[in-house]
Amino acid sequence: MVSTQTGGGATGFAPHEIGTGLRGGYQVVIADLNKDGKPDIIALASGLPELLWYENPGWQKHVLASGVSQLINAAAYDIDGDGIPEIAVAQGFTMSPKTSKGQIGLLTHGADVTAPWTYKEIDAVPTAHRIRWVDADGTGRKMLAMAPLIGPDSTPPDYKAPMSILFYRAPDWKREAVTDALTGLVHGIETTPWDGVKGEVLLSAGFTGLNLYRFANGTWTQTEISKGDPQPWPKSGASDVKLARLGAQKFLATIEPWHGNEVVIYRQAGGAWTRQMIDDQIADGHTIITLDIDGDGRDEVIVGQRGGARTPMLYTASADGTSWTRRALDDEGSMAAAGCAAADLNADKQVDVVCIGTATQNLKWYENVGKK
Repeated sequence: MVSTQTGGGATGFAPHEIGTGLRGGYQVVIADLNKDGKPDIIALASGLPELLWYENPGWQKHVLASGVSQLINAAAYDIDGDGIPEIAVAQGFTMSPKTSKGQIGLLTHGADVTAPWTYKEIDAVPTAHRIRWVDADGTGRKMLAMAPLIGPDSTPPDYKAPMSILFYRAPDWKREAVTDALTGLVHGIETTPWDGVKGEVLLSAGFTGLNLYRFANGTWTQTEISKGDPQPWPKSGASDVKLARLGAQKFLATIEPWHGNEVVIYRQAGGAWTRQMIDDQIADGHTIITLDIDGDGRDEVIVGQRGGARTPMLYTASADGTSWTRRALDDEGSMAAAGCAAADLNADKQVDVVCIGTATQNLKWYENVGKK
C-alpha cells in the first residue's frame, strides 16, 4: 500500500489488479452497465479486437463488442432512459489521415447485457480520437462531442493544418461543428460544469493551448484560456486538461506539452489564468484526473505516465494552494497508465481510482482505504 500525506493524516490506496493481457491498454470508463446500482469498468485496449468490461463487485470479464479494430476512445450515456447507457466508441485510429478510418459508432445492449452489444456506425472522420457526452444546452439531453487528433491535411512533425471539433445530436446524428478555428493537434477534450453556464462547457487541449466552448442559441462560442506551454511549436500548448476546486476557488490542471513531462496548475487572478508548473519529471504523461480523496472540499490531481517510473502520481495542494507535494500511487513499474478514472466503486463513500496501463497491459483498482 502506498500512502499520501493530506492535511493531518494519510489517505491510503490499496491496489487490486483486476485485468491483465490488455495489449495497448488505453482508456477506462466507469458506468453501471447492468442496472444493479454498482459502477462497472470498461477497459479499452487499442491492441485487442474486443472491447471489454468488468462487472462490479467480482470483476467478472465480459465482451462488450467484438470485431473492433484500433479502438481509441469510448464514452457512456443513457440516451433512451432505460437505466443502461449506450456506449459511443471511436475505432480505426492511426496517426495518419490517409490511413485512419476514424469510425464513430454507438453500442446498444440487448436482453443480456453480458452478451456482445449491437454496433451502429454514425460517422467516419480520419484520426477520430476523443469522444465525450456533453449537456451543452442545459436540458439534460447530452450531445456527443468528437475531436480528431489532427486535421485531414496535417503531416508530421508540425501537423500545422486546420482541424475541427465536431458534435452530433440524436436522433439523426448529423455531423456539426463545435469549431473550425483550430490549427494543429488536439489531444484532449473534457466536459465540465462552468460558473454562469447552464449545463456544461467543453474544454480542449492542443498545440494552440487551452480553449473553452460554450453552447447557446444553437451555436458554440470559443474562448482562449491560455496558450499553454510557451515552447515553440510543436512543443507548445497542452495535452490534457481537467477542472477542479480548492474549496471555493477553481483551478485547471494540465499535462504539457503533447504527451509531455510537465504537470501544470492554472489559477485565476484578476480575470486571467496564471500558469504554475508543479512538476517536470513526468515521462509520456497521458491522463489526468482530479478528485477529492478525503472529503475536505479540496481536490487532488492524479497524473498517469506511460514511461519513466510507470506509476501514477498524486499531487496535493498546500493550505494556500501555492505549492504542491507529489507522491506515487503505486510501486514503480507497476502501472504505465494511459487512462485513469475516479468513482466510489465499493459504496464506502470514498472515491477510488481505476487505471489502465499500456506497457504494463493491466487494469488496476486503487481502493481508497481512508486516513491512517
